[in-house]
This record gives sequence, structure tokens and C-alpha cells, in this order.
Amino acid sequence: MTENEDMVKNLAECFQTKGLQVLTAKCGDFDEPPEIQGVKPDVIGWDSENEVYHLAIVADSDTIDNDSTQEKINVLSKQAMGTGPSCGKRLPFYVGTTKDADAVVDKKLEGIDNTSRENTQKILI
Repeated sequence: MTENEDMVKNLAECFQTKGLQVLTAKCGDFDEPPEIQGVKPDVIGWDSENEVYHLAIVADSDTIDNDSTQEKINVLSKQAMGTGPSCGKRLPFYVGTTKDADAVVDKKLEGIDNTSRENTQKILI
């Protein structure tokens, strides 16, 4: 398993600890996440109590500055539920990161617009 797959696995386990059902993840026996507006999250979880999806990516000090990571943050942090009781509600979005990239990720997340920032969280994995 690569370091990125390990990070995704740890993030999926964090989702399960939060009581979310992991639907797709870029690791192990999970199905590959689908593209959402041209980008793929690393993990998609489902909160059955609130009927809302949770999206997540992983980033470390080597990948946080990549254009593809920035695009994922910009696109995925703006997603909203399209149906059900949570229709119109922004999807919770997470950036799973390592300790070495903690401060850099904080700075990147400060750069996104305020609306996206409200539903975006960082998780140390």
C-alpha cells in the first residue's frame, strides 16, 4: 500500500469512527469514488441520520500545493445535496492531512471563500 493509500485508509477509518458509512474510497476493497464536476474525492461517506454525503481528500506537504489538489478543494467544498431532506445543504468537506502539512493546509483553507470554509474541516490522519 502506498503512503497515499494509507492516508486514505486512515481517513476512511475516521469517517467510520464518526458513525459515517464509507461508500467509496481510493483504497482497499472499496469502490473507486466517482467524478464530481471533473474531480474525484478520495473518500465519500454517508450520514444516514441527517441524509447527507460527506466528501474528503487527503493531502500532505508534497501534494497540498499541487494544482489538482487545489482544484479538488475548490470544487468539492462547494457541493450541496440535490435531493432529500438535506436538499440545498452544503456537503461537509474534509481535508485529511499529516502533521508535517498541518500549517500549510490551514493556510490553503484560509484562502478559500467564506461560504466554502463554513463546511470545510481539516482532519489529522
